[in-house]
Amino acid sequence: ILKVLLSADGKIVKQSMKPKKGDEGAEGPEISAGWQDSFAMDKCVFSSTGRNPFFILEPGYQLVLEGKEGQKAIRLEISVLNETKKVGSVETRVVEEKETADGKLTEISRNYFAICSLTEDVFYFGEDVDIYKNGKVVSHEGAWLAYQGNNRPGLLMPGAPKIGAKYYQEVAPGVAMDR
Repeated sequence: ILKVLLSADGKIVKQSMKPKKGDEGAEGPEISAGWQDSFAMDKCVFSSTGRNPFFILEPGYQLVLEGKEGQKAIRLEISVLNETKKVGSVETRVVEEKETADGKLTEISRNYFAICSLTEDVFYFGEDVDIYKNGKVVSHEGAWLAYQGNNRPGLLMPGAPKIGAKYYQEVAPGVAMDR
């Protein structure tokens, strides 16, 4: 469970993370019982632009999150770009995330999302990742694309969340299994 306390101006004041009872070992790459990892997407007409009550997928939208991780000042800039990428047969929107620690670039990821016009669910189709150290790319750890190998789209943000629903945001066994 991730708990985040925000100030009135939207800055993170406090955050903590602990596993829910019965979720021990949640970091493992295998699929856990009770967590949805496939979704009824066959009736979806996907769009690379749109929004639901909880997620904005429109070019130009930007969200900046700042906080502390230990003694380090962390900043995450999330920008919906005016770019698309075809993943399988789906035209996805590119959402760039730039993360810095104490002002030094640590990661840039380009995430690929599309919204289902029927349900307003936002699906996650993969990401390209550049991990930085001392200003240079040292890794691409965490990069994945749906429809390559056993990878499938995950549900990033449902249009109408259901109490108690548990689902995977990333379905890339052995690479990324975020829930």
